Amino acid sequence: MFSLSLLRDWPSQTSWPWMLAGALIYLSFGFTEMMGSDLWWHVAAGREIVQNSSVWLSDDWSYTELGSVWHNHEWLADLLFYGWVNLFGLASLVIWKWMLIVGTFCLFQNLLTRLSGNALAALLACTAGIAIAAPFLDMRPQLYTLLGIAILLQLTLLRAPRLRRLLPLFLIWANLHGGFVYGLLMLAIVLCPWSDSSWGALRSAVLTWGACALVCLVNPDGVQIFWLPLVYALNADSPYRSLGEWRSPFEPGGITSSFYAYSLVVAAALSMTWILPVVRRWVPMSSEVIAIALLSAAMSATSRRFIILWAMAFALLLAPFVAALFRQKVLQLLMLPVLLALTLWAGSRIAPYPLNPNVAYHYLTAEYVYPHGLADFVEANGLQGNTFAFYNWGGYLHWRLDGDLKVFIDGRANTLFDDQAYIDYVTVLGARSGWVEKIESSGAQLFMWPRGRGGERLTRGLLQTGRWELLYQDVRGVLLVRKDYAVPTKLRLPDDSVDTQLTAAYLASKQGDNLAALAAASRAHELRPWGQASCSWLTRSLQANGQAREAASVMESCRAYFPSKYLR
Repeated sequence: MFSLSLLRDWPSQTSWPWMLAGALIYLSFGFTEMMGSDLWWHVAAGREIVQNSSVWLSDDWSYTELGSVWHNHEWLADLLFYGWVNLFGLASLVIWKWMLIVGTFCLFQNLLTRLSGNALAALLACTAGIAIAAPFLDMRPQLYTLLGIAILLQLTLLRAPRLRRLLPLFLIWANLHGGFVYGLLMLAIVLCPWSDSSWGALRSAVLTWGACALVCLVNPDGVQIFWLPLVYALNADSPYRSLGEWRSPFEPGGITSSFYAYSLVVAAALSMTWILPVVRRWVPMSSEVIAIALLSAAMSATSRRFIILWAMAFALLLAPFVAALFRQKVLQLLMLPVLLALTLWAGSRIAPYPLNPNVAYHYLTAEYVYPHGLADFVEANGLQGNTFAFYNWGGYLHWRLDGDLKVFIDGRANTLFDDQAYIDYVTVLGARSGWVEKIESSGAQLFMWPRGRGGERLTRGLLQTGRWELLYQDVRGVLLVRKDYAVPTKLRLPDDSVDTQLTAAYLASKQGDNLAALAAASRAHELRPWGQASCSWLTRSLQANGQAREAASVMESCRAYFPSKYLR
């Protein structure tokens, strides 16, 4: 029989309804659209490890560092990427992402439930955390660090730390992602004998931490593994800090989190109130949590890449305060209604999005911005050579061409390239004084660039020198070649595909032939009715032919596949 006690107690006594609601919420935050340019070279690196039967790799993808040691400290993650792709296909990586995000935050929710004693508080805190982190949850090894954090806190906050559990964690973590360094900092905080200043307690903490740090040395780069992940974080003068993802969240440009600044204010307010004795009696919380929050907040203020670490620390800080509120009897009556409301809200968030891996992968990785057609042309004609390519395209070219086109620089950044290489690249990117000389003196034989990002200006500048010529162009970019480069006598065009049809639509539109552009765009849309580029080009072509109603209908059907803000 229904009663008020059932309304109050049932959700708090049963874990699976909360976990189900949490899983749906976390999945709903797993649809971040991002140009995941690093993903391609991570998968290619896994293939490289298999091909060479070694985790010690020398560079085979660039002409500037050819043969140099590549400090790939995420080799295990790359091997897992490649193994997954071989088993399930490239597009299935979205499933890997969803599983890792949902699994990590469900584990974290379980931790917060046990720490705070309230399932709703844990769910709300985890929801706040993933909302802060969501813009940064792309398909990269950093997701393993979030999982590592959740496991580490399970092993240290809920039970006495044991080396037999911690050592395997850090051994694996150190070879998956550089975030293990943050894990060691967290471990130092939780091992610190805050309430026991005896020599024995301090000695035990130091020995446990030291053993975990030593096991991290079991990696291809030895002791270098400790400072490689910190180069950007500690060196404010590094030119790589100009990359949007490494800038401070208080600087313009790059990825932003709408809730980040608010969370700092809330955390500061909660921390200051916790200093009051009456609040400390009301909100039982350990000093470790405050210390972890301070560490994470400081790191996130230096670089937005660390916001995902702050997101979990904020949830850890928030949960006990929310739990204290729901210990009030009047609020306990809201447990079941709030659970149902959160579950329905999560379902409504997921409903517009597809679980079809092909469609989801296309949008979540911004697959449509990469040079598929240019790579097809290179493959069709067996082209090889030194190529000054767009930075974000480097990883894709490695995956597709496996070193046939060797690039000037790519997203592996300081794990291979020095500062000067990036400075020279930025000189070209901005078409600054001497940019042509930078390209030509580098030994580049080909030039591959998107139409955006100053592509038209750079292309025009190279062609005006008289030393370069246009070899091929498609809807996304251009491929130029030095006139002394040995071009095959008879060039082959790529086989018919979505990209060749989009290219035909682009060229026809450029020549003012709107009917031909519409025909090609329609064919591309038939081949890929959910594609961002095919949808956008068909819409554009219909509008150019005065068919505004049909254009609106096409865009509506495209957004039904995936409600992307980039569909326009």
